Amino acid sequence: MKLLNIENYQIKVSDEALLVKPIRDLFQADKSKNKENFYTQCSIIFFMADPRSSYGYIVDDGERFEAVRAQEGLSKNYKISPELQLAIDTYKKLTTTISSQLLDDTYVAIDKLRKFLRNIDLYAVDDKGKPLYTISSITSAIKAIPQLTKDIQEAEKQVNSDVLEAGRKRGGNTGKALFEDGIKYD
Repeated sequence: MKLLNIENYQIKVSDEALLVKPIRDLFQADKSKNKENFYTQCSIIFFMADPRSSYGYIVDDGERFEAVRAQEGLSKNYKISPELQLAIDTYKKLTTTISSQLLDDTYVAIDKLRKFLRNIDLYAVDDKGKPLYTISSITSAIKAIPQLTKDIQEAEKQVNSDVLEAGRKRGGNTGKALFEDGIKYD
């Protein structure tokens, strides 16, 4: 479901998004003329929960929020309110697909691999004095990285395609452009 989108560096809220109670509640709570706080919250929702978010690779929600907070220029003491957290959780449920779940799982696995490679101690030995990690196991993991990178990029493209397709299906759009079938003069 495509409830939020970024166009021309601005967050765009679909009409359908305001039908979702937690998002509508945020909208109604912002009494300002320009709804600046609401749009800031929508940016946070998008970056924290949307499968198309450029922060999707950050698997820890706390770390992801800190990156989003810094990017959005929010103060260091900005906290996610319970109402905003409910909107994030609801948005996440509404935009989840099988492919986005698999992509999230892949990000977690790659993050663990990254941490393993970063923290590996080549001098670590077991209780018998044998190396814990062999050079061949480390080099084979390193050799797999280019293929992993290519595969994750393909998965990201597929998830983006799935999100767009789901939005068209739910919105009743058949995917055809205006006058694609021509004009009938009966």
